Amino acid sequence: MRLKSALQEIVRNYNDMYWFRQRFQSKLASPILARYYGTGGRRVSTVDWDNLLVYDACRADMFEAVVGTDEFDSYERVNSLGTSSPDWYEENFEDRALGDTVCVTANPWTARIAGDSFHALVDVWQEQQPSGSESGLEDRDLSRSIDATVTASQLSSRAREVADRYPNKRMLVHYFQPHAPCIGSENGDTKPPEALNPDLHPGRSLQKGRVDRTTVWDAYCENLSYVHTHGQQLAKELGGRTVFTSDHGELFGEWLCPFPMRGYAHPERLRHPKLVEVPWATVTIGDRRTIQEETVESYEVDRKAVEQRLQELGYA
Repeated sequence: MRLKSALQEIVRNYNDMYWFRQRFQSKLASPILARYYGTGGRRVSTVDWDNLLVYDACRADMFEAVVGTDEFDSYERVNSLGTSSPDWYEENFEDRALGDTVCVTANPWTARIAGDSFHALVDVWQEQQPSGSESGLEDRDLSRSIDATVTASQLSSRAREVADRYPNKRMLVHYFQPHAPCIGSENGDTKPPEALNPDLHPGRSLQKGRVDRTTVWDAYCENLSYVHTHGQQLAKELGGRTVFTSDHGELFGEWLCPFPMRGYAHPERLRHPKLVEVPWATVTIGDRRTIQEETVESYEVDRKAVEQRLQELGYA
């Protein structure tokens, strides 16, 4: 079955050199880089927190430049166990029973990898209705990507409702930003459709020269400022000990030494410092919650729906 699936994937992407580059990096270069940089990292489920707010694809140096560290009780850089969302969920949550944790997520990989790991899993991307953002956009791929993206305000709103329903559980809230598409403004608002740019992505667009590094970096920074506006407010409302972190970082054309090639986006299991170094910022607001361990529920997900949503978001 795996061989058949692999052959089908190759057939679909036989003329896509970017796809072959990413597969070379994740399948062949990654074992060598893992020996050089190591594979260790922080297992987030074993750390003491009431709320874990995950900013997708947020590398540590970007967090420090945009958010800073002064507003937190403590801050450190830690190594993530993953370099992409699927391997982060595999290493942290797959085949683990966390009856004390509820997960509210905008990321389709959550249910696919860890659908039976939490007391409850709220898959917000499956609940949302199309945003209608396709109107006014010339790029159809971008339109689908925008419609497939859960905004920070949507996710925060759902997280508040879930927290009220489960007052004695830890809350894992997985935002999709600053991961592309870059939809946010620094003030916490989403940009109007006419202001969206399909090339603000550190993957194919940057590798093919449709956008320069500074431009896409700045767009990601703005998207991070946008999501943190909502994450910061959510932390205040939830109270307790909140950790702001990320599942993995992002590559914006850094060299993958000793290989004479540059890395883009976040290939799976590619142990590069800019992919594994993530922020770990902690703040305690008010009283800690009394956490109760209960049963784990299995969340059934439509795998075809997950595959379609991942394709809409730009995953191969």
